[in-house]
Amino acid sequence: MPLQPTCPFCDGARAEETLRVTEMMYGTGETFTYVPCATCGTVWLPDVPDDLGPYYPGDYYSVDLDPERVLGRPGVRQLASTVARSVLFGSGRVAATARRVVRMRQFHSYVTVLEGIAVAGMPRGRSTRVLDVGCGSGLMVYALALAGVREPVGIDPFAPTDRVFDNGARVLRRELADVEGTFDLVMFHHSLEHVPDPAASLSLALDKLAPGGRILTRMPTVSGEAYELYGTDYYGLDAPRHLAVPSRAGVEAVADRVGLRVVSVRDDSFSAQFWASEQVRRGVPLMSPHSHMVDEKASVFSPAEITAWAERATQLNATSRGDQAAWVLERA
Repeated sequence: MPLQPTCPFCDGARAEETLRVTEMMYGTGETFTYVPCATCGTVWLPDVPDDLGPYYPGDYYSVDLDPERVLGRPGVRQLASTVARSVLFGSGRVAATARRVVRMRQFHSYVTVLEGIAVAGMPRGRSTRVLDVGCGSGLMVYALALAGVREPVGIDPFAPTDRVFDNGARVLRRELADVEGTFDLVMFHHSLEHVPDPAASLSLALDKLAPGGRILTRMPTVSGEAYELYGTDYYGLDAPRHLAVPSRAGVEAVADRVGLRVVSVRDDSFSAQFWASEQVRRGVPLMSPHSHMVDEKASVFSPAEITAWAERATQLNATSRGDQAAWVLERA
């Protein structure tokens, strides 16, 4: 790919500092040179590999989870549907109760994503036209359909094929530029940091917005305690898949560049910002058999440590110091 000489978010010049970041999802041992922006502080990879395909293997976490198997199983389907309806169209009390009862990390992530969607809004209720860009296997469009949203659409250029799920949700093997129609809500759930030109992607999304529509983008950010603590060991850099990890100022800047404005920001970080970064520092890849993500029983971290990090994440979210957030954008 061509070199990216300026900041992908604010278009500012790079600082003199360079950051050597090691690939630590699979532990290949490769290192990549990132640079910080002298203007907004965003960190990006100026020299992107020509072929990123090998860094998204078949077991990559966002494409490896089949929605019909994960959320469509008997018993699970009813809970997932009830919780999604509670968050999106109800008071949220059922979801809050379920969050307290169900201790699984994956379930808490599921609720958190739904809460971000609820903040962005469903202006036409269950008839809201939703597009999820970089949807992976389509887990969230499947969840939206479980909540009663009519035919939500996900797109991903790495999808194996077009697919229609048993509840009407669709995943299309498409680039954003090839999508037809307009949408009330366009979502980027941890996908905008994977594209070489986030400004171009947001501009395309803006073109797809119906009047009054909104864009929801959830991303890691270097404007948080975790990056300050861990630096190049911060797991959210995720070299080389994350082509740019923005600062909060960078998100404001890219929105302004394409004719959008930020209407709300909701931090939604987890304990992973600490335990996964600690693993990087100790040389334990995220997908290692000894990783806390893969096998909590094999983890080197005690339950007390994980609980303390989770509590710290909650505190950071409340003060806009978490390592990831959900930004809601609309036409300026």
